[in-house]
Amino acid sequence: MTEPLRGQLLVVGTPIGNLEDLSPRALRALSDADAILCEDARVTAKLAARFSLSAARLSCPGPREKGRVAELLRRLERGETIALVSDAGMPGLSDPGEHLVAAAAAAGYPVRVVPGPSASAAALAISGLSAVPHLFLGFLPARAGERRRFLEGVRDRKETLVWFEAPHRLVESLEQAAETLGPRRACVARELTKVHEEAARGTLPSLAAEFRSRGEGRGEVTVVIEGNREVPAAMPEEDVDREVRRAPAAGQEKRAIARAIALRSGRPAREIYARAVALDRREAGRGAKHPTKDS
Repeated sequence: MTEPLRGQLLVVGTPIGNLEDLSPRALRALSDADAILCEDARVTAKLAARFSLSAARLSCPGPREKGRVAELLRRLERGETIALVSDAGMPGLSDPGEHLVAAAAAAGYPVRVVPGPSASAAALAISGLSAVPHLFLGFLPARAGERRRFLEGVRDRKETLVWFEAPHRLVESLEQAAETLGPRRACVARELTKVHEEAARGTLPSLAAEFRSRGEGRGEVTVVIEGNREVPAAMPEEDVDREVRRAPAAGQEKRAIARAIALRSGRPAREIYARAVALDRREAGRGAKHPTKDS
């Protein structure tokens, strides 16, 4: 008995600027695919012309992604190999793709990745800031009020922050970031892998002033900002002792108590544990010196 054909979905990373960054494996995947699902077929047409790709190109922008699920599953059922690409970089990272991937996986079809360039990874690599850990935020909200509230929500995060920004909103977002996050170190990466690639580094206020003086630029931008490095003031020792004395009523173990208090006190858990043990000994000593009437 002949086994039924088994379709597969290939998630393929494509260049973020320089077409020479298309890997041999990605080229082979796109050449062998029965169809290519594109964020914008007109953008992918440039890639197809450069590398003589003949597979049918199906437009799949974000608003239409869910509407493409049924067709994708029909093609996979027929045993086709479908390549999923975005305009640049990896599908699903602030680009369409997650719904198609989830649907194919849920239906039991193989979903494989052919990794490629990523603007967020490239910007982190040349920013001069710590990449581990980092928090990728996609695109910030377009409206100023929503963007300010969003920035306030990540103000205390310790991770390096990474987001994409449109050129016409760059100055405003940098100014809001400077106002909300303070004078942190940052990097604005533009035109990555292209002829005019740039990584402007400085503090948020200085970068906001620099790009305001330049005027509006072109192309998508990746912003990298250092995380919150402020160390909270340590809780006074008498307050730590008060917290330790209060905690046993909850029936917690001393080490668990120490870890919990450390999170809000700015003091090491081992120091708090040692203080808890010392307090117990002092309390026990007082009890021995002052026996009850029944003893």
